Amino acid sequence: MAISIAALLLLQGTLSLPAQAANASRTGQRVLMIEMTPALCSLQPTRSRMRQCLEGYSLTVSGLDMGYGERCGRGSEPRITPLQLKVVNRIMPDTTVRTQAWQRYGACSPLSSSNYFRQIINYAGALKLPNELNTGNSYTVLKSRFIGQMTSLNNGMTPANIDLICQAGTQRQMILTDVHVCYEGSKFGNCHNVVDNCGSKFVISGGK
Repeated sequence: MAISIAALLLLQGTLSLPAQAANASRTGQRVLMIEMTPALCSLQPTRSRMRQCLEGYSLTVSGLDMGYGERCGRGSEPRITPLQLKVVNRIMPDTTVRTQAWQRYGACSPLSSSNYFRQIINYAGALKLPNELNTGNSYTVLKSRFIGQMTSLNNGMTPANIDLICQAGTQRQMILTDVHVCYEGSKFGNCHNVVDNCGSKFVISGGK
């Protein structure tokens, strides 16, 4: 079974995806950064008061690297309409995370903040993820199996388009904390600056 981020958002509340993705003036590698919320809430106690931890989100998006450089928007705040904010909140519920994503990645691009977050919603809405990420239970999975699920669920995706990031848990097990999906324009692309530190198997934490 599979679940798309769009379907997950529908489970968490009403979602209306924009009809069309915004077009950036330059194509290049983009990286959609997805956080495994239960794992990070457990591994990093400073996050415990964040909305996604308190409300039991299964996963959230932490940003979209547009490939234009980083940290161009120091001090700037993203301008999002109340209607768009309702959509973005389903996938990036924390105000600080949204602001940091914009300041670090979005402000370096030629996109307005509204179009930057529209890009995030469109990438996330089209991406399908293994169902284990949304059951609320914890699993130990083989990396090869997880990657195989990802590539079979998403047409055109290859293992080179995915970067898995883990942290060591209290029992020295590697726990999946982030899934980075790489794109070239609107299509999947090979990831650069890969971390890929999960080993041959890892734990998907469901918070239980």
